[in-house]
Amino acid sequence: MPVHDGIDVHHHRATVAGIGHHYVTAGTGPTLVLLHGFPQTTREWHPLIQRLGGRFRVIAPDLRGIGGFPGPASGYDKFTLADDIKGIVEQAGADGPVLICGHDMGAYVGFAYALRHRDSATALVTVDAPLPGTQLGDSLATNPRTWHIPFHSNVDVAHLLIAGREREYIDYFVASRIYDRAAVTTYDIDAYAAAYRAPGALRAGLEMYRALSQDSVDNRAALAEARLAIPFTAVASGVTAVRPALEQMVGEVAEKGQVEIVDRAGHWIPEERPDRLAEIITDIAARAGHHTGTKEAG
Repeated sequence: MPVHDGIDVHHHRATVAGIGHHYVTAGTGPTLVLLHGFPQTTREWHPLIQRLGGRFRVIAPDLRGIGGFPGPASGYDKFTLADDIKGIVEQAGADGPVLICGHDMGAYVGFAYALRHRDSATALVTVDAPLPGTQLGDSLATNPRTWHIPFHSNVDVAHLLIAGREREYIDYFVASRIYDRAAVTTYDIDAYAAAYRAPGALRAGLEMYRALSQDSVDNRAALAEARLAIPFTAVASGVTAVRPALEQMVGEVAEKGQVEIVDRAGHWIPEERPDRLAEIITDIAARAGHHTGTKEAG
């Protein structure tokens, strides 16, 4: 997968329902929306943007309360965050339905977008994120390997312990779930720590965890009406993935789903294996009927 170092990234502001948001755009082609996870920002998508900006028009928003614009006290359930993204995409001038790729918390938002705005999504990729409302996703709160979910969901305690130690915590959290430690640099950690030291940002990220129980209820209700009809790929880390459980999850949520397990990668697949993730996104775009240009665009 070629890397297009000449892809220009443009920064923008959008106001959706009275709330300010930061987002970036890059490249040309069919619209690809990239949604970051916790404790990250749009910065995590730089390796993908440089690989896919010659094929897609990328829109990468910072989630509510992150990116320099303080968020409100409420509204961190993923259906509400999906409405934020829908407003950003519209203000960014997206032409028609979009392909969505979300990592971690961003995957939950992307899934909610595909359920809530079914006519506005052509395909969905989730990256290392068992989905709320599925058997696998709902089991994570009691799995010792995913200790961070109940910890972060207890927002007041987590905020008390992390605030003022954002860099130390983020560095530990990233290192605890990574395969290639060099993939997320000290400069990245510094940038994420600065972002989550901004007023309200850490609490916003933690509130997204508190809302997971509501997300499970919302997703189950939407799936009871119909599973996703668009192509869906669940990407997972080769270090932790259990294929039968992932295949069951995919069957619960989508009519046309598949699992892609990425070897030599931990949780941070967009940085650890950007070439492989770019291939997966390009493949699902083709299955969704998007023309993304030549392989050697640029």
